[in-house]
Amino acid sequence: MRKQNQLGALFAITSTVIWSGNFIVSRYAIHLAGPISLAFFRWTIASITMFPFAYVAIKKEWHIFKQNKLYFFLMGLVGIAIYNTLIYTAGHYTTAINMALFGSTVHPIVSALLGAAIIHEKLHWKNITGIVICIFGTIYLLTKGELINITHFKIGAGDLFMILAGCCFGTYNVFVRKKPSGISNTSFLFCLFTLGAIFLFPAALLEMKYIQPVVYNTHLLWIALYIGIGNSTISYLVWNMAIQKIGPGKAALFATLAPLLSSYEALFFLGETFNKAQITSGLIIIVGILINTWPTNNKVIVEPTPSK
Repeated sequence: MRKQNQLGALFAITSTVIWSGNFIVSRYAIHLAGPISLAFFRWTIASITMFPFAYVAIKKEWHIFKQNKLYFFLMGLVGIAIYNTLIYTAGHYTTAINMALFGSTVHPIVSALLGAAIIHEKLHWKNITGIVICIFGTIYLLTKGELINITHFKIGAGDLFMILAGCCFGTYNVFVRKKPSGISNTSFLFCLFTLGAIFLFPAALLEMKYIQPVVYNTHLLWIALYIGIGNSTISYLVWNMAIQKIGPGKAALFATLAPLLSSYEALFFLGETFNKAQITSGLIIIVGILINTWPTNNKVIVEPTPSK
């Protein structure tokens, strides 16, 4: 059990390190492509990259996919198409640091609460304490370090988009554990990536033509490859393994490391600066994850990984 928890933690941290760059990319690419177009490029490349690894498994498992069409439709729509479009839209309205703080705080909360309600994942006192501390850290950020401002603060458009994105990804985290038995990770992700690209295709065409034309250059090419291969194919495979090892609630709280990682990246690549509220809220959130993941003697029952 201890080895399983350690592997799950390692998988979750690895995904978070790679994903932290997504907030930087979403800010950097705002003048190169619209949010829907960028999301479409991401999932199209991810689908192409995943196909060679999933082809054999898909042929064997196709009957299972057909029996669970609604599940895959909703997972592809909410966890892939809508979730990432919201992130890239938020990049037009707020800083990468704020995106990381909101995105990595909301979805662990949603994951923990839905996990307890839907798949009966046990909430330990440390989980609850970690969630409360993370909420406090987010409120501290919202009020710019002046908690008295909570009575009359306004959530910015970018912050709202990131809150909605966090709700989408938190939902995805929980329902990954409901993956139909007999579906391999590679074919599972290929199906979701492809559905996400299909859902986004018509909206991306309209955005390219009428809202924001795409600027095709080498910068966009490297960004598309990074988010399509690293942020999608590699990260989602590793993240789903983390969920299978330690559960959605605990895995999701590792993502609260993203603000710290993204903040350094934003400083280096985008020239963004810290303010006191961002530094303090980031530290508060890190304390929350440390409390949540501190070793305990209580045994936690983890569902076995579905057969490949």
